[in-house]
Amino acid sequence: MSKDYRTEDGAQIAPLSKLSDFQVAEGYRDIRGWRVDSSDGKEVGKVHDLLVDLDGMRTRYIDVRLDPAIAASQGERDVLVPIWNVEIAEKGDVVVVPLSADRVSLLPLYDHGTLTRAYESEIRRHFTLGNPTAGAEQGGIRVDQTETRVPVEPDDTVMLKRGEGGRDEIIVRGPHTP
Repeated sequence: MSKDYRTEDGAQIAPLSKLSDFQVAEGYRDIRGWRVDSSDGKEVGKVHDLLVDLDGMRTRYIDVRLDPAIAASQGERDVLVPIWNVEIAEKGDVVVVPLSADRVSLLPLYDHGTLTRAYESEIRRHFTLGNPTAGAEQGGIRVDQTETRVPVEPDDTVMLKRGEGGRDEIIVRGPHTP
């Protein structure tokens, strides 16, 4: 790895394809080349690469090469999707992003350069927009009748624990939480 992949925050985030001594961990699927569908069921592109946080040794983003019809531009157009927003479809080699095709087309262009704090914030904004007029903020937690949004950091682990009687519990653990 000769190129310096440090972000302005000091994190090292590099494309997996450029890391000759790295591979997808055993027990995990390599989703590169898989079809990417939007939440409204439209094919929006293919997984071009995975961006790996070298400090945390985890995938942080998928690099999606958009279909020309979705990209609304000539040539190749890539965008990043946070890995924690990606769902693997039940059938086929397909990943699903929680945005409509129209919203996917609005994601900022990924130019394969160094990631900046502003760029990463812009990406996260697209995945937290939801319905901007519904609900209210209470101490950084967004609450409305159907959902509660709690801000988490990219290194946090978020788990859903299914309880009996329809009572689910969401557990958020930081990287240093036991």
